[in-house]
Amino acid sequence: MNLGIIMTLIIVAIFIALSLKSRNAEISGLISLAVCICIIFLSLDKLKVIIKTLDKIKNDINIDGTYFILLLKMIGVAYICEFASGITKDAGYNAVSGQVDTMGRLTMIMISLPVLLQVINTVLDLL
Repeated sequence: MNLGIIMTLIIVAIFIALSLKSRNAEISGLISLAVCICIIFLSLDKLKVIIKTLDKIKNDINIDGTYFILLLKMIGVAYICEFASGITKDAGYNAVSGQVDTMGRLTMIMISLPVLLQVINTVLDLL
């Protein structure tokens, strides 16, 4: 689907949600959530292309698949946390949104620790 059409539909849905916000906040929130879920599903095709391209790059330069998996995990964590943070911020829970961001950062650090340890071990082996 064309990006312009998708963005137009999203803007229309958001205008509808905003107009309903004063009369029925629950329906407005559900429309906003539905738009976010639709965006995720519409983005899956693009994500498949990105994963295929990264896999091709991984095979062309012949790197360990573990690093590729770690990269995909970190990208996934970033997008999931950004989505959750945005939803909680839109719902008016800014403190929770900040905690979601912090948890995402800590999770990405935890995921990247094996790479950091491998780099340190490689440098120590060179000494």
